[in-house]
Amino acid sequence: GTEVVPGNSRSHTCLLSGLFIGNVKVLVRLSFGMDGPKQIAMKLAVRSESQEVSDAIHEIVANG
Repeated sequence: GTEVVPGNSRSHTCLLSGLFIGNVKVLVRLSFGMDGPKQIAMKLAVRSESQEVSDAIHEIVANG
């Protein structure tokens, strides 16, 4: 139920869950907020059974 963003929102949190390669369970909380008229701030929290998988997801998001 976190996929819909009201049109007047200045922030939004998206909750994701799934499996990474090797059937590693992953939970992600991704928060966005407007930080000025043309800037977006993002906060990423990842929980996983594997520290390496958590680090990899952070790296993937950071480098686009």
